[in-house]
Amino acid sequence: MYPEGYGVRILVVDDDANIRLLLSELLTYEGYNVFEAGDGLDAVHELEQRHFDLVISDYRMPRCDGMQLLARCRSLWPKTAVMILSGEDSGWPELAIGGGAQAWVRKPWERANLINEVRRAIEQVSVRTASQ
Repeated sequence: MYPEGYGVRILVVDDDANIRLLLSELLTYEGYNVFEAGDGLDAVHELEQRHFDLVISDYRMPRCDGMQLLARCRSLWPKTAVMILSGEDSGWPELAIGGGAQAWVRKPWERANLINEVRRAIEQVSVRTASQ
């Protein structure tokens, strides 16, 4: 039997290498195929090369922040799920969801909550795509 995340491709985008590594290891353990980008511009390059089922992005990054990446992702791959992570909470969750993100998670996150949000975001897009 395959792990739950088998075949699902996730792009993890964060300018903090330690957070990228932690997320990548956690998601890989759950069976997902994980790719990494150090900032939004690197992520755009990855998105121009291949499709991802989910993009998990930090909100604050140099060169291209999470909201700019969300907009670019929407134009390149409208059906790709996007999750935004941030330590901030002054209005940004509403902006992220309003901008097309499927989920937002406040840093620091709890492992179980993060995995549940990943599953939910992927499922939301799968259901939406199947009904179209």
